[in-house]
Amino acid sequence: MYNVTRIVHADESASSEAWDEAVLSVTTAAEAAGAIRQVVSRTLPGVINGGDLIVHLQFKDDLSWRLASDALDGSFGHPAIERFHGVEYQSGSTGRSTIDTRNSVYRTLLLRVAPGTEPSSVEHFESDLLRMPALVSSIGAWRLSRVTTAVGPTPWTHVWEQEFTDHASLLGQYLDHPIHWGVVDRWFDPECTEVIVRDRVCHSFCSIDDKILAGD
Repeated sequence: MYNVTRIVHADESASSEAWDEAVLSVTTAAEAAGAIRQVVSRTLPGVINGGDLIVHLQFKDDLSWRLASDALDGSFGHPAIERFHGVEYQSGSTGRSTIDTRNSVYRTLLLRVAPGTEPSSVEHFESDLLRMPALVSSIGAWRLSRVTTAVGPTPWTHVWEQEFTDHASLLGQYLDHPIHWGVVDRWFDPECTEVIVRDRVCHSFCSIDDKILAGD
């Protein structure tokens, strides 16, 4: 599966009516893109560098995306949109909980591992991220992928996605869990010798009403 994510930032001076019009324009372009799955949804409170709108599309292959890319990215030229950034990537390690839960939040974390990082450290970091779903019960599905193409000022290297049961669990159970602050955070903390993620991350999430991270 070939995935495309765009994080869209609204122009703060735009009226709510103009922003609604911009969202409609982007939604129309996304619906016409021919994606297998799609999300176009306004972000929820608590995002960090996460914009005002998440656009996530899943295609059969990269050629299918190329045929739709100009129209979709062209929709971000609306005057109510200040800027956008994002990533394109093949699906990586994907999983879904054996417990049948209704997941209402999609979350994506875009991050950049520092250039020159030892491959063994990158693999250890990825392994630590993939330990989280087994310990955080509010994660209903997950996917960790390496970025093929980054769009915007930050050359993102990884995408860490989840479906959460609810907004409160993402901001509470997940972020406060010992696996997060006791194991994973060291890769992001400049005071730890293991740090490999030095740039500001993009932590963004939105409401969903269907499965997004279904098996490819």
